[in-house]
Amino acid sequence: MTAVVPEKQRIAIIGSSETQTNLSRLITEAEQRLLLVSPYVQFDKLRKLVREVQGALAKGVSVTLVLREKDFSTGKKDPLDSDALTQLRQANMKVLLVKDLHAKVYISEKNALLTSLNLLESSINNSIEIGTWIPSGTAEYAAVEAFLKSEILPTAQVVPSLSAPAAKTPEPPAPKREPRAAPAREARVPRQVAVPDAFATGHCIRCRDGLEFNMDRPLCRGCFSSWKKYEDKNYAEKYCHGCGEPKKTSMAKPLCHPCFDALPPPSDDDIEF
Repeated sequence: MTAVVPEKQRIAIIGSSETQTNLSRLITEAEQRLLLVSPYVQFDKLRKLVREVQGALAKGVSVTLVLREKDFSTGKKDPLDSDALTQLRQANMKVLLVKDLHAKVYISEKNALLTSLNLLESSINNSIEIGTWIPSGTAEYAAVEAFLKSEILPTAQVVPSLSAPAAKTPEPPAPKREPRAAPAREARVPRQVAVPDAFATGHCIRCRDGLEFNMDRPLCRGCFSSWKKYEDKNYAEKYCHGCGEPKKTSMAKPLCHPCFDALPPPSDDDIEF
């Protein structure tokens, strides 16, 4: 009599401990792409998780984090104001913001994890969580991919990337230059523009002089030399890099809200899921 081989289980329902174990496995085993969808994130206290994501980035894995857009439920603290998150962004991790996000999905090219678990210390250490583990090549995995493409990514807003901090080297003194008048108001970029070409001209966020639009270098040469003495990315500056209007900005956030909203949405070329 031929033994009956049970069909391989396509999905597994897992509890708190297994959910954390499988999340770690999903991140460390990823070889091509990794999408982490968690409305609420506090990376600074999740050192093991941060190291695992850093390892994936070091292997060349395309890593994207999707967060809930800041609102009353996210609290007063900006979720982007995190040293650990800044380091991951400098290592080429993409970050997207989605309004009213509440889904938690973690997926690689090999597996998907649907769970109640947020990337928070309280969720990992204190909460009772449940998860569904789904291998690739199944109808359920394809359904997760379809959900991401139809419900999450179309409304996502791209957070400007951060370049890795440059090695500190002596910089020659800035050449003396004649003070320039602020750009004429009519020459400034309109706030309503929503295409990338509108940002061909930028403004120094400290003195408002005109310069090339560059989110990584929103200061003119002279002001950058002054800023470099302390290198405080959150130091309050005076003007928006995009429209040049008097606004509270910084090296970390050089655009006012209208100009930030005018940045284009992510394209299919940017996100692989």
